[in-house]
Amino acid sequence: MAEAGIPATPRALLALALPLAASSALGFFMHFVNRTVLSWHSPEALAAALPAGVLAWTVQGAFFVAAGFVGVFVAQHTAAGERREAGAMLWPALALAGIAALVGLALIPARHALAGLFGAEPAVHAGIAELLGWLLAETGPMTAASAIAGFCGGLGRTRRVFAMSLFGALLCVALNRWLVLGGLGVPALGVTGAGIATLSTAVIVLLLWLWWVFSPAVATAYATWQQRNLDRARLRRFFAFALPRGATEVLEMLAFVAFTAVLTRLGTLPLAASNLAFNSYLMAMIPVIGFSQGVSIAVGRALGAERVDLARQAVRSALWLLAPYAALLSAAFALLPQLVLAPARHDDAALWQAQLTLAGPVMQLLAIALPCEMAHWVWRAAVHGAGDTRVPLLLLVGAAVVFLALPAWLTMPWCEDGAQGLVACYAWFALYALAIGWAMRLRYRLGPWASMRVRG
Repeated sequence: MAEAGIPATPRALLALALPLAASSALGFFMHFVNRTVLSWHSPEALAAALPAGVLAWTVQGAFFVAAGFVGVFVAQHTAAGERREAGAMLWPALALAGIAALVGLALIPARHALAGLFGAEPAVHAGIAELLGWLLAETGPMTAASAIAGFCGGLGRTRRVFAMSLFGALLCVALNRWLVLGGLGVPALGVTGAGIATLSTAVIVLLLWLWWVFSPAVATAYATWQQRNLDRARLRRFFAFALPRGATEVLEMLAFVAFTAVLTRLGTLPLAASNLAFNSYLMAMIPVIGFSQGVSIAVGRALGAERVDLARQAVRSALWLLAPYAALLSAAFALLPQLVLAPARHDDAALWQAQLTLAGPVMQLLAIALPCEMAHWVWRAAVHGAGDTRVPLLLLVGAAVVFLALPAWLTMPWCEDGAQGLVACYAWFALYALAIGWAMRLRYRLGPWASMRVRG
């Protein structure tokens, strides 16, 4: 490392951020496997999974991400030698988890009304409502676990974060397989089993995190139990920085929901082609999003030690590490789309060929968007690591509305068929990626992040 505890070189940053990237990829894979298990139970169970997940994340996302932002506080305080303050900052994040739990539980009685937003068939509607109830009950435990995982990551112990993610993913998949399809004397429970499995996993993982964070070694080093309090100044400081970071997730998601609503109007075949292409794009981007969390921690540690030069070096290291990954994937998306999409191939050859024909131009547009999005996540993580969360929120949401959701809706009447509409929508998506990449680059180069601190 360029300096003890400050991961600024490519090698040191990779050691810090790679476990977080792997954790993000693991979570995406876990949800894929769980949806596959539901598909083995019934088509209605599978159809209920995604809407229930989208509704639940709309409630959970802001809490989950905001609680995890405590890692930036911990990184800055520990680098400044303020270990006890780092331990104290865990408690505002846990207080937010308490609020999240109350909100999630309060919404459970409204689960049928929320499920009605999708206008699904009665069997699917019932599945959405059932699964949504369990997922809302999970809001508190998963937010508290996010807070402690963020604390752990802020200390630089990202391998422990990955190990806990791996355990949780394996446990959730095993419980889903058992409870959804039945076995060992338990009948097949379908979506109810999926809900029980998800909630049980969240509670067990939280208990393990609590055992670690209040263990004698951690409690002695960082006073995590001794510093328990709800000090108003700490609460205000935490919420002032963390809530805008969490709100970004939900507001961005709403813009993408509007974008997705446009795609659903194009017809079944264009929508299927869109899903094929965008799922590949998500698989490429999810590790980058996890990696960016490591960038925030690295920048936070450098600024806590008052080493702005090392913060900038960490950002340069991140860009150098991700550049080959972005170039390789962009080339594959543009030149070898059939190879990238091959894992999703099905038995209907004629339908598959029709989907590939529509997906090809989309993959080329995503090849343009991919490096812009990757760079945007690095610059975004850098300013977040300093505590610059409010202006990026406005930039991100504004770009999503102006360059993505709104123009996609306005251009729909001018598209004569589904294929034309699909290309038009993803052209706007590529423009959105360019716009937000440029905006975050300017915020990083010209913004006040270098002089900002979350330490107060």
